[in-house]
Amino acid sequence: MKEFSTTTSASGPSLPQADAAQNVKTPVGSTESTAPPAADPMWAPRLDEAPLVPGTGAPPNMSSPPTQMAASTNGVVGDPEPVVTNRVRKIICIEEIVRSKTGITSWKPPFEAAEGSESGIKAILERAELVRSPLNATPVPTGTTPYGTTDELFTRLREAIAAQAFLPAQTSALLAYWAISTWFSDGLSIAPGLGIVGPPYEGDLVLRALRNFCRYPLMMMTGITTTDLKNVRWYLPPTLLFYEPNVSKQMASLLGCTTRRGYLVGDAGGYKDFFGPKAFYLGEEVSIDRTPRCSVQVTVHPTAASAAQTASPQTESIAQDLQNQLLQYRLKNLVKVYNSDFDAPALTSDTRTIANALGACIIDSPKLQSELISLLKPVAEQRHTDRSTGLEGVTLEATLSLCHGGKTEIRVGEIATEVNRIAKARGERLNYSAEMIGHRLKMVGLSTRRLGKAGNGLVMDLATLTRIHELAAVYGSVGLDQDANNLHCTLCSENRQVMQEM
Repeated sequence: MKEFSTTTSASGPSLPQADAAQNVKTPVGSTESTAPPAADPMWAPRLDEAPLVPGTGAPPNMSSPPTQMAASTNGVVGDPEPVVTNRVRKIICIEEIVRSKTGITSWKPPFEAAEGSESGIKAILERAELVRSPLNATPVPTGTTPYGTTDELFTRLREAIAAQAFLPAQTSALLAYWAISTWFSDGLSIAPGLGIVGPPYEGDLVLRALRNFCRYPLMMMTGITTTDLKNVRWYLPPTLLFYEPNVSKQMASLLGCTTRRGYLVGDAGGYKDFFGPKAFYLGEEVSIDRTPRCSVQVTVHPTAASAAQTASPQTESIAQDLQNQLLQYRLKNLVKVYNSDFDAPALTSDTRTIANALGACIIDSPKLQSELISLLKPVAEQRHTDRSTGLEGVTLEATLSLCHGGKTEIRVGEIATEVNRIAKARGERLNYSAEMIGHRLKMVGLSTRRLGKAGNGLVMDLATLTRIHELAAVYGSVGLDQDANNLHCTLCSENRQVMQEM
């Protein structure tokens, strides 16, 4: 970066004009210079390189101004503006693309910066370089910093996330629990995932906020593939942040498997375990089968129009301080997290597993652990609601209702008819075919068989009846409510009791 001496500038910088003389040279430091200075070897293209436009001649002499710039860029209409004298520095540092007689090339004009504000140019250059070398821009600690108590660290982290993503206290708190857990994935039995649902802009804000506070975060664009995951440097376990509003069922299943150790992906060239923490922006709406398992889901809402759209320099400083404090917290507590016996038995099995992992990372703060359980209870309830009202849940509800009729066999067509009756009563207009319901039965673990000319169906033996009732309990207790059909069903009573104890 070249810097001219302090000069006196009159009414703004001069730009090269289309009719300027090609051989005019102005002394360095003059505010009226229109000629691009000689290129810095670190920035300028080689003079023997071909122009950017095919078929044109060699690039123009870099000491002469381009001749094809629009004359209107420096034109003056009417009376000239009064001259305002300011002390500025002219700094040669950034290449600009321009057109000459021979084609498109580049030159490095002097940029103006008020005396004392030259650091702005430096910050712009550093940010541009980091875009081209993204790993160098990854937020990581610069050292360790004392963090005080766990409660104090958590509060600072929650407030920083809320400020960057414009979130309410409960949502930012749940994100803070998850962000802390990313620093301890090597000490946990699972690495809980995080699903973000809401408008695209707000989903992106959350991912960018998390990027500042997770351990070794890497942001991944939409359309991620298994090949992309293979190319990640897993020997430095990262926290992957996905913008994936159209995630496929297959990719959701794969990412769900990576919340636990042991699932390998690869070929004869080698296998990799993609275990580690991951957050996903899943879009404005998402179905259960497109939500990676062992992941907690948060919903974000549109941001107020008056909210700031970028983090302030002060927030960036806070982010670095928190990175250093979180590293210190990790160094002091990794073994304690590994040996933690925290448990959340009040939650259902899948949410309980997530809570146990997140809660284990909260050391010496029973208050925060208790608040975590309170935050996850609505999440567990919503998950049960989603399961019970989804097509799989309705299929089980219909199957359970028919099996209480005392039949020894139930055809898939009968189940489809009952599914459509329930769906219509709830205001749905879709009509499900027997083939589709047969697939849903297989998905939940009920395999149909050929029942002669009547088609495929289920044989209501004791094993099948037991399995139907167990699945109904898993899918939000669908059909287990006490009514005239199942008043004396011992299997319903047993599974209701199990659900109450969970």
